[in-house]
Amino acid sequence: MPNFPSLSQTTTSNVDAPNDLVANARPNLKDNIDNVNSIISTYDGLNLVVTSQTQNFSKQQFFGLQTLTQPDSAGTFAWDLSSNQVATFTLTGNSILAAPTNQQAGATYILIVKQDGSGNHTLSFDSTYKFTFGATPTVTPTASATDVFTFVSDGTSLLGVHLEAFA
Repeated sequence: MPNFPSLSQTTTSNVDAPNDLVANARPNLKDNIDNVNSIISTYDGLNLVVTSQTQNFSKQQFFGLQTLTQPDSAGTFAWDLSSNQVATFTLTGNSILAAPTNQQAGATYILIVKQDGSGNHTLSFDSTYKFTFGATPTVTPTASATDVFTFVSDGTSLLGVHLEAFA
């Protein structure tokens, strides 16, 4: 399976001296052209890489953990999924998680919710969030408790599961 795209830089060892022959540089030129063609064939013109090939990553891939902004005066948190695919926020009072923006069908999103040092804060969810059996979960009320919500988008709703009381 070819690397996607090739991340190997082509050397200039065959084109460094004035007396080098074009024939010696051909392997380097071919490597460059192949790499550019690989990128072009998987680019859809919208800054998206499209490939039907399975990719084998040799290093860890991850989404940066983002902290959601503090709630507004009504205690409502906003969640922009385009820049916060994995996000965290700390409950400092009873709060509401507003409808997310920029969800993509098939994408996975993770939300880590923490209680502050006093605890006993509640979290309500916009109707965009759907949970098993239609039952909205209750966050762990214990001070400094952490709950994790994992969602999959169907393009309209975020379908979620709740893991609670991490200590």
